[in-house]
Amino acid sequence: MLMKAVASSRLRFLSSTRFALLLPTLAVLLTPVFLTITAGFLARGQSPDPPSIKVVDLIPASLSGESNQDSEPFLAIQNQNPQVMVASAFTPNPFSMTGNAPLYVSQDGGKTWVLNAITPVQRMTCDITHAMATGENHPRGDLHAGTLACASAITLDESESNDVSLSTTMNVQSTRGNVDQPFVRALGVASGDRIYVGVNDFNQANGRTATIDVSVDGGATYKSIPIETRKTAGQDGPSVRPAVASDGTVYAAFFGWRKFNGKTATSDVVVVRDDAAATGANPFQVLKDPSDKLPGRIAAKRVAIPWSNAAALGQERIGSTLSIAVDPNHSGTVYVSWADKGSKGDIYTLHVRSSTDRGETWSKTDLPGTTIHNATNVALAVANNGVVGFLYQQLSKGRWVTHLVQSHDAFTTSQNRVLATVPADQPVGQFLPYLGDYDYLLSVGNEFRGVFCANNTPNFANFPQGVTYQRAADFNSKTLNDGSGNPVPISIDPFYFSVPVMP
Repeated sequence: MLMKAVASSRLRFLSSTRFALLLPTLAVLLTPVFLTITAGFLARGQSPDPPSIKVVDLIPASLSGESNQDSEPFLAIQNQNPQVMVASAFTPNPFSMTGNAPLYVSQDGGKTWVLNAITPVQRMTCDITHAMATGENHPRGDLHAGTLACASAITLDESESNDVSLSTTMNVQSTRGNVDQPFVRALGVASGDRIYVGVNDFNQANGRTATIDVSVDGGATYKSIPIETRKTAGQDGPSVRPAVASDGTVYAAFFGWRKFNGKTATSDVVVVRDDAAATGANPFQVLKDPSDKLPGRIAAKRVAIPWSNAAALGQERIGSTLSIAVDPNHSGTVYVSWADKGSKGDIYTLHVRSSTDRGETWSKTDLPGTTIHNATNVALAVANNGVVGFLYQQLSKGRWVTHLVQSHDAFTTSQNRVLATVPADQPVGQFLPYLGDYDYLLSVGNEFRGVFCANNTPNFANFPQGVTYQRAADFNSKTLNDGSGNPVPISIDPFYFSVPVMP
């Protein structure tokens, strides 16, 4: 979400806009949406001879009549059984104005997806991210989620589910207000899960809002740890992103706002690190910047980040795009990416930098080929073999183009796959963000898996790697229908993908 001014002159992501727009009631619902996946549940539209790369529209066949703006996706994968995955988007409960907001669940490795209304939030989330624990010890495969409820006020619920296939509402373990954009990662250890939730916390003193909520006991208790140590312009940027390696090294990246004039945030890109899974008395103090000896290494200093809570990049808003990823097996190698004003003529420019010494020093310029013009929604991930994945969406010639770039040599050479290229002017957005303030990328085994949102016109030309639709679609006429032949307007859908990791 992007931000609005409040009485205290602080800025936060704007949640109320999307919630206030009650999305249209679904015209046709073929069967109850809360289903168990069966072998007979087949996709309605599929390109011939699907390649090893898979792209799947998440909207179930039972919701073929929906036309919501299902933007801002996220993904979690159960490590001990990667066939089980959970995705989310701004998808409302299709049957109840007061029922729980739903998640998408797959139990067959992403081939099919169903809705399960188990979040502790009424009808639709303002923000949601979630994780299942990584690492060698993940005995239960619990889903941990950070959700913002905005029915009356913005409230963070930190919750868990023991079994995402059940209809049981997630167990709320911690609730608090006056925070923004929770971003969840988790690490499995023998004694349980350790959970890390990056939040922009307006409860912190002196405008040092960048915070990690940490639980080292599976969510039974949480401790809010401020990670900003410098003066701010009243707050830090909304994005606070943790990343966890298998050995318990935890990094986090955030935007340290030093000035803000209403249109541009002058910001440091700051990285902190903890070497003991944030279990000690003073976590995230290891990295210190040589310029002032304060905790938090400045990976990029005083970058100019344009800020707009209105459509600025096509129909998308801009202002807080950030990602960090660590090599899961070699925790000294870490990558960070952000978007700023960039070169003259650009609206929003992506950059990727790297460190090979545990964040002590960072590349002084962008890695080759990673300065991406007029792009947003960056997501980084590192596979077990050290290959880094770089997901982003670029506005190019009136189209939103979703790229996944892979490299095994810090982008000296790379492989670029276009997953989608769709019209940027259709449909007209009902709220902001249009596609979302983020998408997501993970690695599991020999695959990169992720989610993005896009225009859902059923046109094979829009999906160069092929695509599978669950919802009813006519690829000959390039139209959607409700399953009974009645036309359905084009809208924004979440898409799942899997791509083999390059050697």
